[in-house]
Amino acid sequence: MNPSAPNTRLSVASDDGQKVLQRLLLDTGRNYVGRYALAFFFMAVAATATALTAYMMRDLINEVFINRSREWLIIIGSAVVAIYLAKGASMYFQMVIMARIGNAIVADAQNRMFKRLLSEDVGFVQGQPSAEIAAVFANNANAARDVLNLIVTGAGRDVLALVGLMIVMVIQDPVMSLTMIVALPVMAFLIEKMMGRVRRIAKRQVSLTAEIGNYVRETAQGFRIVKAFRMEDELGGRIGGTIDDLRKTADKIAIYQARPVPLVETIGGIAVAIVIFYGGYRVIEQGQSPGEFFSFVTALLLAYEPARKLANLRVPLEAGLVGVRMMYGFLDRPPSKREAGTGESFTFDAGEIAFEDVRFGYHTGGDAVLEGLTFTAPAGKTTALIGASGAGKSTVMALLLRFWDPDGGRILIDNQDLKTLSTASLRASMAYVGQDAYLFNGTVADNIRAGHTELGHADVEEAARRAEAHSFITALPQGYDTPVGELGSLLSGGQRQRIAIARAFLRDAPILLLDEPTSALDAHSEDAIQATLSRLSEGRTTVVIAHRLSTVRGADRIIAMADGRAVEQGTHDELVAEGGLYSKLYDLQFGTDRLTA
Repeated sequence: MNPSAPNTRLSVASDDGQKVLQRLLLDTGRNYVGRYALAFFFMAVAATATALTAYMMRDLINEVFINRSREWLIIIGSAVVAIYLAKGASMYFQMVIMARIGNAIVADAQNRMFKRLLSEDVGFVQGQPSAEIAAVFANNANAARDVLNLIVTGAGRDVLALVGLMIVMVIQDPVMSLTMIVALPVMAFLIEKMMGRVRRIAKRQVSLTAEIGNYVRETAQGFRIVKAFRMEDELGGRIGGTIDDLRKTADKIAIYQARPVPLVETIGGIAVAIVIFYGGYRVIEQGQSPGEFFSFVTALLLAYEPARKLANLRVPLEAGLVGVRMMYGFLDRPPSKREAGTGESFTFDAGEIAFEDVRFGYHTGGDAVLEGLTFTAPAGKTTALIGASGAGKSTVMALLLRFWDPDGGRILIDNQDLKTLSTASLRASMAYVGQDAYLFNGTVADNIRAGHTELGHADVEEAARRAEAHSFITALPQGYDTPVGELGSLLSGGQRQRIAIARAFLRDAPILLLDEPTSALDAHSEDAIQATLSRLSEGRTTVVIAHRLSTVRGADRIIAMADGRAVEQGTHDELVAEGGLYSKLYDLQFGTDRLTA
């Protein structure tokens, strides 16, 4: 069974919210227990200050406004200043601590996910849009922070404030306090009923956001094609429909986020009305002091805000848990056996490569790309693969690099089966130059140094000189420190290819894989780079794919491929004399002049 076949799309983990929450707390939250405890302390100080504000209302009414005591006026006024100074300082430290914890959580989550991505195989990455992977990193790491912050601020700031104010209410009037105690569970129960729908809509929102990101990325990278083929209206219509779907989804979430508001307001208004009627009755009919009543009402009104926040907490919490589920869905994927670091260490001897009856297809049940491919690439020599598009040439390169494993047969290097080897040790002995000459968004030096960050400028410059890239690099505005742009867009095709060749020179590996490295170049540039590649191949086991047969005439062995098989093997002269596939392809390119080409 081909390992690339299973569905590799990112998905939302199926765990219920409570399990995901428990895992997040144990997996991430416990790493910051000390800092959370410090934040809790400052929250407790702020909550105590709020409760004291309500409690002092009794003495403010009774002693200052009724008894007209100047002494109490000074005491209470000074106490209010001290209380709010303490509250302000506590809120400042709490906010700074929580922000730093949140930033650390995001950084840790992104590092873990990026390391997990690097451990994946090519099949996984190619199986989904890059924008979806980027969305996991950007949005879901933030979701982990937001969920933990919601829990901590809810449990710390709002719960502590509510508890402190309820203590004040119970002290002032235990009977009236029952109104608040009954109202809170009622609000929480009614809001809980709305959560299932919020969870489903939030999943849809995450998916649509990633889809829009993918449209934008594709449009930016293919902007020349968009303009050349006048695709503006077509692409605008596609992304416009998705954006409209996202708007409708966001509108639905806004509705569900707003629904608890009238519910909470109504229940809160009823509770306040009951308190006013009952408290007024106690003051008028039973002679209770106004100070106790106003202290209770102040505590009740101050308690409304944390109570409302706690009642509404479930909506943003459920939305955030969608992102956390996606994060864990990504982190929990079984690692690829090829990329897991298992297997024996590859020991390079001479470098002979052998394909023995190799069969391979990219999709289970689909057409096979290689059908019993058998050939040998001699050690220290150059072996060329030629054939029509779809013959399986590039697949040979992918299997040598162990991006995939064959479905049948064996691939050997120095009599070592690649399936039994660790990919890290195998790839350390290989240098690869592809037809796309992929460059990362960094400097010229960074791209030459790729995979060898420990090497200095002298090594980079020497590799560039050997690749005959030094002269054009030094002519760039910042020399080796010149940015190459996204996908190397600030350089020409020939310049990108020379940097890719310099990268291979710097690697100095004994096995060299060249996958049509000059296919995108004009004839003049191809001839210049071909000479450079010939120097790079000296003394190495080289496997090269070429679309122009003139570049492989000097190969020690040529393998002509068709329908996933090696149909001819030999030198240029031998294959021309046979009059088979190679000879026909050569005639197509050079006609009657082939003998002198």
